[in-house]
Amino acid sequence: MPHDPLRPNKRRVVVTGIGAVSALGSNLNDTWNGILEGRSPAAAVTHFDASQAPCKIAYEVTDFVLPAGLISDRERRFLNTAMGYGVKAVAEAMEQAALLPGQVDPERLAVCLGMGLCGADVDWCERIFLPKKYTDPSLDEHIRFNPEQLASVVARLVGAKGGNTTIHTACASSGQALGEAYEMIAYGEADVVVTGGADSMINSFSMVGFDLLGAMSKRNDAPQQASRPFDAGRDGFVMGEGACMLVFEDYALAQARGAKILAEICGYGVTESTYRITDLHPEGRGPVEAMQMALDDGGTAAAKVGYINAHGTSTQINDRVEALSIAKVFGTGPVAPKVSSTKSMTGHMIAAAGAMELAICINALRFQVLPPSINVFQQDPACPVALTNAVATPTELSFALSNSIGFGGSNTALVARRWL
Repeated sequence: MPHDPLRPNKRRVVVTGIGAVSALGSNLNDTWNGILEGRSPAAAVTHFDASQAPCKIAYEVTDFVLPAGLISDRERRFLNTAMGYGVKAVAEAMEQAALLPGQVDPERLAVCLGMGLCGADVDWCERIFLPKKYTDPSLDEHIRFNPEQLASVVARLVGAKGGNTTIHTACASSGQALGEAYEMIAYGEADVVVTGGADSMINSFSMVGFDLLGAMSKRNDAPQQASRPFDAGRDGFVMGEGACMLVFEDYALAQARGAKILAEICGYGVTESTYRITDLHPEGRGPVEAMQMALDDGGTAAAKVGYINAHGTSTQINDRVEALSIAKVFGTGPVAPKVSSTKSMTGHMIAAAGAMELAICINALRFQVLPPSINVFQQDPACPVALTNAVATPTELSFALSNSIGFGGSNTALVARRWL
């Protein structure tokens, strides 16, 4: 890593646990297998009556069960849908990390999560504000809508006393949370950080709002083919939901306790485009700077990156500008990294997207395989990236990069290295 005269003792950061909940499955293994199979489980919305909504399709989590005994009945009362996904993903990640009590000082164990609006329960809000309802004891459940509530529960669950942070930067939320967690360890503020994100915005309030912005697909008659990142016929994103949580750890601690290391995080970039709330700068200024910053942070040459999991929302502007940004940083032609957007299989998980997509990068490195690019019927010539094949493809990978881009202009990039 490059020498930093202000912070000379930068530590190595590794990943020792991952957990996931998505429309492809309620654990990482099922989600990953769904990616490898190129499955798109998008279907008609069932979470609410979408019959009058312009977009009537989504990637919904089905058959989800929060395991008994993880949290108390009182904590469960204060968790909404997205937070339940998050708790389940944390439990899976911690189990894989095999981090036992006493192996880390609680004061050096922290939580840093990316959270969205978590799906406002519009019907519940209307009910409690009806006349004579203002003293209803059920009002205390409004805490379910506070994004920081999940981090509070997770901190109690894992015994973290070293810091508790919740980040909301729209679709970049969990990407930024991962980056900040990485820096907490790299610069000695913590030894272990439970990080990631959760979100569920498959509700009338959120989906109609995105519809009004013109951001969502209208292909209601073909839900499984509606999310088409980098395809010439793309017409908007399809909402997803779920969670992905990771255990980041100081390498020296992981080595000392004999942990199984999944990958190393070796670079982070975060920028603000300062352009428009919903649009990228046409020259890709923010994403270009974030990717270059992540490469420089880890001393990684662009030519070493073999795979990029793009933000790739399937909207016209995002995909075009992001593709141009990738080409600016990594070039084109035979030396260019392979690119895909797995939102075509998970849907756009909003605040959870960045964490899920870094986890997919890590598995691509672990298992030496390129995730497929599905629903690309004709690649947009204005998106000059080398897309992965339509099926999962064996390859040799040493480094992978994950991009996240959020409304408001937030951009993050994370570089992961294969662990041998």
